[in-house]
Amino acid sequence: MDNTYLTLQYNSKARWLSFWYQISESLEVSPRNVLVIGKGSGIAENVITQLSNHKTGVLTLDINYAVNSDVVGNIANLPFRKDSFDVAVCCQVLEHMPFEQFPLLMSELHKVAAKRVVLSLPHGRKHLKVSCSLPFGEEKTLILKNPFTKHSCSSKQHQWEIGRGISLKQVRFHLSRLFVIEKEYLNEISCDHRFFILKRRKLI
Repeated sequence: MDNTYLTLQYNSKARWLSFWYQISESLEVSPRNVLVIGKGSGIAENVITQLSNHKTGVLTLDINYAVNSDVVGNIANLPFRKDSFDVAVCCQVLEHMPFEQFPLLMSELHKVAAKRVVLSLPHGRKHLKVSCSLPFGEEKTLILKNPFTKHSCSSKQHQWEIGRGISLKQVRFHLSRLFVIEKEYLNEISCDHRFFILKRRKLI
């Protein structure tokens, strides 16, 4: 196992919230099975299995042999048939590949995920947050753009990020050609993971 993913520094509080979104959005559609692309620490796959009472099968795919995924492979050429999974989870993965491949990568997800794709991408823009507690225990967080944002990627491993080389408009354009964007939101702790919950369009 790649020990990079087995540290508290990597599995930060903000990342745990991203795991929660991956898990909750996957289970919301009562999937028969889930494909997790980019295994990482394995937390999402394990919790999906546990919370579904082992009724949801989870298969992991990663290009990195060291993480011990079920399948070693590349998202650019997924080794699965059409509609092989109800849900595909692909979080913080696509930015490691050139943006020119983004349409191809999304077409691969469109092929294999019958019900839903849970996608997250790094959003490089800095944000300002305002949180308040409302009556009946409800809490709301307002996230505003910070105009003072650096335009270089936050990680040397990233080839692009939203707001740093690629606009949100460009990403939405490519997604909308293949999917209906059912939900879109930021991880409200770190604000640098933007989630897209996608339902595929029927292509003629």
